[in-house]
Amino acid sequence: MALCPSCNSEVLAGVRWCSICHSNVINPDLGHLASPGKRLGAYLLDSLVLVMGVVVFGAFVSAVGVNGSGAGMGGVLIFALLVAYVGWSLVLFAQGTTPGKKLLGMRVIREDGRTAGFWVMLIREWIGKWISGLLLSLGFLWILFDRENQGWHDKLVRTYVVC
Repeated sequence: MALCPSCNSEVLAGVRWCSICHSNVINPDLGHLASPGKRLGAYLLDSLVLVMGVVVFGAFVSAVGVNGSGAGMGGVLIFALLVAYVGWSLVLFAQGTTPGKKLLGMRVIREDGRTAGFWVMLIREWIGKWISGLLLSLGFLWILFDRENQGWHDKLVRTYVVC
């Protein structure tokens, strides 16, 4: 048995994360595992931005359909906001996070402790999360039962979400 460097509780040999304080046993400077609730909050923030975009776009299309004025400038503005959001998201992917995770102070790391890069995040977010949601969202619910708070999308690319 070894001791967790953060809380001094006993941990099994070969375990990466303490079951009590959720700190990394090998390198406590990596932080601790993000709770399922905090991860859900980041997901909801990411989703909220997309929903708001759809609502604004829908309101714009309805207004243009009624009177037809200002269609060109409003469309350009909405398109520019969409491009800016996608650009911001891609920059954050390169930093191992998403807009929601960034706002809540979380980041995604690989098993070896390095920040998940652009391609890892792209696969994790766009392919892995699709797989996690495929079967009644069991891949997301897996986070609640997994000892290391990993969903299927995390297991696919060997990542952890930390604070």
